[in-house]
Amino acid sequence: MRNSIKIERKKLGKKGDYATLVLFGLIFLLGFLSIFWDLKLGIVSVVCVIISYFLNRKIDLILYLKWFSIALVLLALLVSWLLRLSFWIFILQFLALSCIHVVIALIAAIQDDHTDIIFSMNADKFSCLCPGDDYKGYALNPMGYLKHFKTKDIDSIQQDKHGLLIVVKGESLRPRELTASEITQILAYFKAEEFNLVEVIPTRDIHQAESELAWGKIMAIGVPVVLGSLSAYFLGDNGRNTVVSMASLLIPLLLIPLLLKLVNRWKHRSEKK
Repeated sequence: MRNSIKIERKKLGKKGDYATLVLFGLIFLLGFLSIFWDLKLGIVSVVCVIISYFLNRKIDLILYLKWFSIALVLLALLVSWLLRLSFWIFILQFLALSCIHVVIALIAAIQDDHTDIIFSMNADKFSCLCPGDDYKGYALNPMGYLKHFKTKDIDSIQQDKHGLLIVVKGESLRPRELTASEITQILAYFKAEEFNLVEVIPTRDIHQAESELAWGKIMAIGVPVVLGSLSAYFLGDNGRNTVVSMASLLIPLLLIPLLLKLVNRWKHRSEKK
């Protein structure tokens, strides 16, 4: 391939920024309203937030998060001892009010008119947005799912009813955010460059694999939730036995991530076969 292709989008993560802005804005609002619940504690928290803001401009507190957390706990202990204020309420109020830093950063990011590359390809490598089934994470930070691959590893590329489908070393990739005309452009690019595909995998086999994975994840989430609910109802005496009911609801929540990992491992093993 002598040429290259590049597709861009403006403000791709804008919706995610808005959602995150609303979330942190609400947390900050709760912290702001809590000032009037205890004015003395609120003033102390506001002063500490202002100090942390100017301190963060000098040094990146994220890089020293461990030491900053220790300093915050020591400060909370000192404040609670000297001023007779609640330790935990000060911590929570400080964290809630500190969300103003995130709000300011998100507003600046939304106002920034930047362009993101959502698909690119040349003779050596290509990149595309591939969130898989992580729709929530993709909605909040789409560019965090920009993945890079070697062009020579492409087994097949085709278009089906779900959009563009690229198979790389047996793994199915579905690039996001591409329009029909852009997909046509990508396919025409492959045809013009006479790129020889190693193997064309039938679309029906890929659809079957995707359906099996989707059902596997539905079962991994649904079965523990249903069993936990039934356990809380029958064994927990419809919630009257608090210990059994809480255990019945918490254990499935802990099992779901493990089951999802097992489903993903099963998927990768199936692809290797």
